[in-house]
Amino acid sequence: MTDRNIIFNYFLTQHYHNDIESMSYDTGYTVAQLQNWRDGVTTPQHQTIEYICNRLFTPEFTIVCEFSELVPDDSLKPQLRKMLGDHNDSSGLYAFYDSMANLLYVGKATSLLTEIYCALRREAEIVFPAGISNRNLQRYQVTRYVSAYAIKKYPFFDYPKHVESIILRISKPRLNTQIGYLAEAYPKEGE
Repeated sequence: MTDRNIIFNYFLTQHYHNDIESMSYDTGYTVAQLQNWRDGVTTPQHQTIEYICNRLFTPEFTIVCEFSELVPDDSLKPQLRKMLGDHNDSSGLYAFYDSMANLLYVGKATSLLTEIYCALRREAEIVFPAGISNRNLQRYQVTRYVSAYAIKKYPFFDYPKHVESIILRISKPRLNTQIGYLAEAYPKEGE
């Protein structure tokens, strides 16, 4: 048995729990190919091992809901449960939009339902012009649409955190607090 067969068997036992059908479905290889690699009859190619690594360790983003309308006068939790379906306890990212589909807030969650609900119940922190009497709004009162994306959680790398960070640095939603600034990679013209 070669090193690649040993690595293959490690992936099969540790990540697929010896379920050849599941590994076949996930990777696209036939059950017969996988059995031959497992038994040492044939040796998987180097690119095959790399592909299986990528399938195992590259996060998949699942669209749970996009621009699902939030009715502020209705109870929040039932609406969110319906939007999230089977992904109530999934880890991932979520976004809030106003009635014109402008991005208001981006967050990451270890449990989408719990975190989205808590985030919607927080104060909106919007600066209103003088003369506006109802200044203490909660986020659900200014949020019209919700999007959510499930992202598989890995114990050694927080993909939702890094994706959230990139989105925040690019789009700067109004309800997110900006904590720092990145230095520009290139000096501006004339400097």
